Amino acid sequence: MLNIVLFGPPGAGKGTQSENLIKKYQLVHLSTGDILRSEIAAGTQLGIEAKMLMDAGVLVPDEVVIAMISSKLDHNKDAKGFIFDGFPRTTAQAEALDKLLYQKHTSITMMLALEVNDEELIKRLLSRGKESGRPDDQNERIIRNRIDEYNNKTAPLKEYYSSQNKFRIVNGIGSVDDIFNSLCSAIEPTQRKVIISTSGSDKKVIKKEAPKAVKTVVKPAANNVVKVEVKKTLKAPAKKAAVKASRPVSGKAAKTSAKKVVSKKVVKKIAKKVVPKKVKVVKKKLVKKVAAKKPVAKNKVIKKAVKKIIKKVTKTAKKIVAKKVVKPSKKSSKKRK
Repeated sequence: MLNIVLFGPPGAGKGTQSENLIKKYQLVHLSTGDILRSEIAAGTQLGIEAKMLMDAGVLVPDEVVIAMISSKLDHNKDAKGFIFDGFPRTTAQAEALDKLLYQKHTSITMMLALEVNDEELIKRLLSRGKESGRPDDQNERIIRNRIDEYNNKTAPLKEYYSSQNKFRIVNGIGSVDDIFNSLCSAIEPTQRKVIISTSGSDKKVIKKEAPKAVKTVVKPAANNVVKVEVKKTLKAPAKKAAVKASRPVSGKAAKTSAKKVVSKKVVKKIAKKVVPKKVKVVKKKLVKKVAAKKPVAKNKVIKKAVKKIIKKVTKTAKKIVAKKVVKPSKKSSKKRK
């Protein structure tokens, strides 16, 4: 599913490009203003609540807007994607939207921001003001204030989506076709990465992908790499310490004493070397497979995988150490007698 947050300052051509994207990718347009008006016109419970707040001069809270978007998503379950217009405007709204989309088994694909310099925007808006007669498009001071307000409000959102690697800047200067082609160029790579399932819902696909990625990474971490590290470490001073500790006693006591020394030092050393490497691999694989569909759950999945790795590495290391630990030889035991 292709879900786009389209941003652009006043006069950037967001409305025109929004229509073009909707046609090409068969998206559903989600404008918070339109949704509010339609809910009020339909006389729904959310619409009545929103109207009461608006009549009282109070801003409609995020919870109500999110509930309206949720309703719109439910009414368009077969949609190929959505284009969000006018929402989110704050980081709190973006987080709420991510949470909602996660519950619907989808996520924001990217935030596209049309970038146009201030002078070009002022020129466009003044020209538009002459044609439309809109007073806010005929006063340069008001136009500059609107541009400043846009820049101040969107700055935190740029950081928010950049941290998820979903923020894309598109040059908004040029012909309508050139700008549209640039937008499509930013979108196309994400479309190639989408995994298409011929059977089952998105929910089923997500559940199958995440555990598979974890399993693939954990298995080699618990065997090959750990064995190599155990072998290396047992050649180190830890082995000598184990041998020294086993000399005063013999038989099972010697083995137990050596195990304790080795287990504490060797296993700890192995875990320090192996776990960070495996965690890095897990993050790379899971971020690619899970982040696109489950942004909110990404960290939980990684934490779970890391716990599995630590548990598996420690367990395997202890087993191998127990087998490799130095046993008192028959010759040395005879000498002691």
